[in-house]
Amino acid sequence: MSKHYNAPHGFAHFELHPCLLDAVNAQGFTHPMPIQARAIPKILEGRDVLASAETGSGKTAAYVLPLLQSLINQRLEEGISAAKGHHIRALILVPTRELALQVSEVVTELGARMRPTVKCVSVYGGVVVQHQRAVLRQGVEVLVATPARLLSLIDAKAVVFNKLRTLVLDEVDRLVSIDFQDEVETVLKHLPNKRQNLFFTATFPDSIRHLVRTVLNNPEVIDIPLGEEILVDQHVAAVNLRDKTPALKYLLAENDWQQVLVFCSTKKSCDALAAALKSLDIKVAALHGNIPSEQREQALALFRRGQLRVLVATDIAARGLDIGQLDCVINYELPRLVNDYQHRIGRTGRAGKRGQAINLVAHHELAHFEAIEKYTRERHPREVIPGFEPDEAAPPPPSRRKPKKVLGKKRKAKQRESRKQRRHKKPFGTGENLGQQDKTEPYTATAQEPVETTGSEPKRSFYKDLPDSD
Repeated sequence: MSKHYNAPHGFAHFELHPCLLDAVNAQGFTHPMPIQARAIPKILEGRDVLASAETGSGKTAAYVLPLLQSLINQRLEEGISAAKGHHIRALILVPTRELALQVSEVVTELGARMRPTVKCVSVYGGVVVQHQRAVLRQGVEVLVATPARLLSLIDAKAVVFNKLRTLVLDEVDRLVSIDFQDEVETVLKHLPNKRQNLFFTATFPDSIRHLVRTVLNNPEVIDIPLGEEILVDQHVAAVNLRDKTPALKYLLAENDWQQVLVFCSTKKSCDALAAALKSLDIKVAALHGNIPSEQREQALALFRRGQLRVLVATDIAARGLDIGQLDCVINYELPRLVNDYQHRIGRTGRAGKRGQAINLVAHHELAHFEAIEKYTRERHPREVIPGFEPDEAAPPPPSRRKPKKVLGKKRKAKQRESRKQRRHKKPFGTGENLGQQDKTEPYTATAQEPVETTGSEPKRSFYKDLPDSD
């Protein structure tokens, strides 16, 4: 959430409980952001919601505030003074532990003045499940979970959902990916049919169509246009693959960025790049799935406090990161999935301040970046970094010929004898040997290729444009 909004009404306009308004004021927030102004009233009405807004748009509070208001109403209606047993009133599904921790923190902060305070628990992989089961036995009202860990708890009968009123899927576009789709569908089978469903996403890929059709009931579709809230100057720097690390070091030295988030596509390159930057006495940490949970949380805490200048991360590890005033995002390697590009650049350009996103694109990545541009409906000029101009032609691709095997003397002799026999063998049906063989700004990049940038086309209303069911 941002402290500076351009909205006509304050949070009091939503008729939230005074304890929630006090918590909002304590956080220093005065006016709702666009996604909050449009989503909160519809959620309070009990409507299902399908909302699209960029990362950093305040979407977490957009569903947490009405969720807490609903919880207060339930307490008053049912005479509940505190959460009892394993009964869960709201379930928030998220793709990563980092996002689970972030959402849980927002719920706790905004519900801090409720009496009794809201009981919120986050469960995710990478930690001992017995500890999480012990916490759940103490009672929970709002459960924030990753799908795989939640299924483990369901199988162990550590949670029940007979009192569930609200289901939230945060980052739906990620939850319907091949990594999570089966797990999410299994979780849904354990939930009561009568509930409010809230879907929040940064993008509207076709892959969410089935889930939208089968889960949401006449939803309110909220689409915050790209660029309405996030101000990001995007740069495309053409470089040779061998020059990527030196070029990144040059950019870090030439710019006074306080904090930079660098994205890699693999854990191996993430570790290698972090080590290279660390050798230059740059305060840096790597963040990916193979790093133990405690170390990841420590690295995030140091980065948020400004004690690290650079965080090198993979897409999954950085999913859901909420870091204010991030100066720059650098794509050292392009995302494998084109819709992840918007998630990456959405980490900068928040709170009304302009941010930068720099893409280091090698020859072999140009076609993939053009696919990203087609997806985002934007075209960006190609630039070069002084001293790191790319070769005019792409380097030859690596040879695909298999390396020769090292053979022993006996095996070599056997192969020579076999070849000799084949040479003297006459083809069937002929009287002769044919002898034929088988064939088988401070940013210092300069423009390289001026390109006319076309404006973004308006997003389609995803739900309304879906074809009728067969």
